[in-house]
Amino acid sequence: MSRSQPIETRPGSRAGELVVTVPPGWDLRLRRVLRELMPDPPPDPRAKGLSEAQRQRRLEQRQERMRKALCQYVSDLIAADVVGKEVALSTRNRYGRRTGSLREHVAAILRDAAGS
Repeated sequence: MSRSQPIETRPGSRAGELVVTVPPGWDLRLRRVLRELMPDPPPDPRAKGLSEAQRQRRLEQRQERMRKALCQYVSDLIAADVVGKEVALSTRNRYGRRTGSLREHVAAILRDAAGS
């Protein structure tokens, strides 16, 4: 069974910047996810009756909104991962040694918490 390529991150050229590299094909998946998460659709630069300047402005707005949505989505994923690890580590004494993956351990803790 082949392993999927990981999502890689590295520091950017500016302070506080993080460059995320996704495997091939993931950019389309992320776009679909982001479109579902966005409350209202981004402006359409291909609408009829727009001047070239209006088209360019709408394209820039669309890119900026997609960029912000992507940053929010990635930061939510990272926060969920960190919180999951903290839950697993802080509950290790109560639940004993972890069996299986960290995700399975956290899922077992959440199932137990939801059941009681």
